[in-house]
Amino acid sequence: MISRKILGLVVSGIMGLSLVMAACAPAATPTTPAAPTAPAAPTTPVEDKPQREVVKPTSEAPKYGGTLTTLVSGDITRFDTIWGPPGASPVTLAIEPLWSGDWAKGPAGGYGTSETDWTLRGDDLFAYKTGYIAETTKWTIDESKAEGIITYQLRPGVRYALNPASEASRLVAGREVTADDVIAHMKRTITDPAAYFYRTNPEIRVAQFTKTGPREVTVKLPLDALVTAISRFGDSTGIQPQEVIQKYGNMDNWKNAVGTGAFQPTDYVAASQVVFTRNPNYWMKDPIGPGKGNQLPYLDSVRFLIVPDKSTQHAALRTGKLDTLFAGYGLSWEDALQMRKTTPSLMEIEVPAQGGPTHIRIDKPPFNDVRVRRAMIMSIDLESIRKNLNGGLGQINTFPFNYTKAYSPIYVDPSGPDVPASVKELYVYNPEKAKQLLKEAGYPNGFKTSILLTASGADYYSIYKDMWAKVGIELRLDIRESGAISAILNRNEHESMSTSGWNPYGSFYTLPTFYGEGYPNVSNIHDPFIDKSMANIRKAANTDIVESMRLMRVLIKDYILDQVYAIPVPSAPTYSFWWPWVKNYSGEQFMGYINIRWPQWVWIDQEMKKKMGY
Repeated sequence: MISRKILGLVVSGIMGLSLVMAACAPAATPTTPAAPTAPAAPTTPVEDKPQREVVKPTSEAPKYGGTLTTLVSGDITRFDTIWGPPGASPVTLAIEPLWSGDWAKGPAGGYGTSETDWTLRGDDLFAYKTGYIAETTKWTIDESKAEGIITYQLRPGVRYALNPASEASRLVAGREVTADDVIAHMKRTITDPAAYFYRTNPEIRVAQFTKTGPREVTVKLPLDALVTAISRFGDSTGIQPQEVIQKYGNMDNWKNAVGTGAFQPTDYVAASQVVFTRNPNYWMKDPIGPGKGNQLPYLDSVRFLIVPDKSTQHAALRTGKLDTLFAGYGLSWEDALQMRKTTPSLMEIEVPAQGGPTHIRIDKPPFNDVRVRRAMIMSIDLESIRKNLNGGLGQINTFPFNYTKAYSPIYVDPSGPDVPASVKELYVYNPEKAKQLLKEAGYPNGFKTSILLTASGADYYSIYKDMWAKVGIELRLDIRESGAISAILNRNEHESMSTSGWNPYGSFYTLPTFYGEGYPNVSNIHDPFIDKSMANIRKAANTDIVESMRLMRVLIKDYILDQVYAIPVPSAPTYSFWWPWVKNYSGEQFMGYINIRWPQWVWIDQEMKKKMGY
């Protein structure tokens, strides 16, 4: 039996930021593809069916004012958007992209279409997007020239926030965003060797940006990089004013962070808090519900407390010091049970877990032998972990993707009727077969190996250590700080296994952990069959996202899982909680690819909050 005290482990802490994209596409003559359709719901149930908080429409008119208090678990070290995906960073409240998630496609306070719930970190389905700085985004395909073309028509009247207390903001003086801003910023993202796009998406370095109208930007690049560019240039980076970069070199200092968002940073104290204040000249109106047509945002400010300790986070929510605590900060199913008992007034939503697998370096002995890798997974009792550690909840197979509703056509349930027998046997605990495979591979007495991980995963991987010991595999836990791990992976100096390297759903058509040198390809996979298959998947993604997902599932089911490039980490759902005085909120976490933007639609019922004693 597995002790449930180990639930303190946060599988989300195992996640790496493998956020890479790429592409290809069909067509004989230049055409404008129809907007990709969202995938249909699965016709058969999978392992996990998350329940959702029912959002009931209200006729209450939104009210202006008040402060929303939530949290982040660590200091914000960078405010410039080119260095890496912003992740859960509050920076995305201030610095907007060309397009992003359409709030009305979610619950939207009970008035939306609920095509998605915006709880997922990597939701990048183009059908769920809407224009932000770019009023429209269109792309064309010319297969005869092997060329893709993206055209952005910028929205008139979008201005940078003006904060009189900020020297950088005064420099920009609240001017309108221009095509030159977009071009300068995008060129910086693909030419600066330290920039995230430059490091992770070399295929888009050749993109050519041209100002083709007063408010129009045209991008040309090779066809096989088109879908990468659509995603990356659209929702993975926020547009920044040229003059700030020219004067300060970058916007890492929060005081120099100037953007077009609903809020602007006005205070930052390391290890304490970061505060964003309402941008009174924000361009967006409320699109739906009783507040339709209202100027956004409703809140005066959003305050993010910096609280790394989980027990402190939970106490802050229970006592009303926090208005929301979302699933990204590790409310496990046991945490949720306790929260319901102590604070029954809270609203909640269940979120499919987004944990990452254990990646195996396959270019060095003993893991260059697939029999060894198959023995590794067969000697882990995955079902026991789910039953005893996760309360019987969640998914066993988390590689290369977890199950989520939006991307359900990709997911492979190992017990599914169309799954090959050679794959099914991998997910059944069989230490005797594992020993046999190790003997066949030349390791009758097992071997010694190690795993690179942070301290938060030590308890969990002690389970693997004990199970592997039963077949002669001696595991050493190589515990490092996350920064040190990133440096080791970037240099490709890890010995054998690592917990980093998570595939976000939005990058399914590239599988960033499956190609290239160093991080995020921590398994060092160089497989021509996968490369060829992925080219077809990327090609389909430009015009038919559902077909692209179908092809991806076939590749996973019929080939990738058999190779055992990683050991899945069974993951239970997590939970978001919030107080009922937070209105126009339904548990949203990320409004698009990876960003926090939902507070711009939220309003606080301060009278209700007062009546409830807070």
